[in-house]
Amino acid sequence: MRRSTIGDLELSVIDANDSDTQFLYDEVFVSQIYHHPKMRIPASPTIMDVGANVGIYTIWAQRRYQPAAVYCYEASPRTFAYLEDNIARLADRQATRISAVNCAIASRSGEKLVLNHGTRISGLSTLLDASKVGWMAEAFADGGMTAYEVMSSTVSDEMASNRLDAIDILKIDVEGYFMEVLKGIAPKDFARIANMVMELDYLPETGIKPAEVEELLRAKGYRTDWLDPSQENNLVLYAWRE
Repeated sequence: MRRSTIGDLELSVIDANDSDTQFLYDEVFVSQIYHHPKMRIPASPTIMDVGANVGIYTIWAQRRYQPAAVYCYEASPRTFAYLEDNIARLADRQATRISAVNCAIASRSGEKLVLNHGTRISGLSTLLDASKVGWMAEAFADGGMTAYEVMSSTVSDEMASNRLDAIDILKIDVEGYFMEVLKGIAPKDFARIANMVMELDYLPETGIKPAEVEELLRAKGYRTDWLDPSQENNLVLYAWRE
C-alpha cells in the first residue's frame, strides 16, 4: 500500500498519480467545498459520509467539527482497504467513534450491484450502468476500469441499524448515483437529517437536472444553495434546516 504526503497527511493513496489525490485533498482541505456557513452544526455532531473514498473528508470533518461519530460508506472493496488504513492512522478514534462499512448506499438494501471501478483513479468509480457512460467501454478495454459486485444498503436502514436518532451532516459523493441515495431515505428520516452536502456529477449521462434535486430537497423542508451554479456538471449542492 503506497503512501504519499499531501498537505500534512501521510495518506495511503490508491490513485496512480498523486495529482489526482492532491485534487481531492485541495477540494476538501483547501477550498473546503463541503462546508457552508449557513449550516447549523451542533457541538459533537453525527456525520454520515456516503462515498468515503480513501477518507479525506472524514479526516477533515473530524478536525473541523470534532464529531461524536462518523459513519463511512465506501462501495469499492479495493478503495475500502485504503479508507480503513487512513482513518486508523490519521483520525483520532479516541475522540470520535468512526465506523467504516464496505457497501454501496442505494435506493434499496440487500441488492447486488455492479460497481465500475477506475483502476488508476479511484474517483471514477460509479454504480451507474456502464452503457450510459460513453467513455467507459474504452476504459474497460485498456485496463482503466474493472467491475466489482457489491451489496447495497440505504441511508434509512443504516440509521436504523446504528440506532441514530439524527444525522447532523449527510455528505454524498457517489459519482452520479446521488438520486438513488436520496430515494433510499424514508420520508420520516429526511426530517431527522439536519444538513446535506452532495456532489451532482454525471448529469449529461443521467439526464438529471440540478433543479430536480433542489426542488426535492426544498419540498422536504430544506433551504438550499450551490457552490457555483454556473457550472453545467460537477455541482455541489448544500441543504440545511433553519
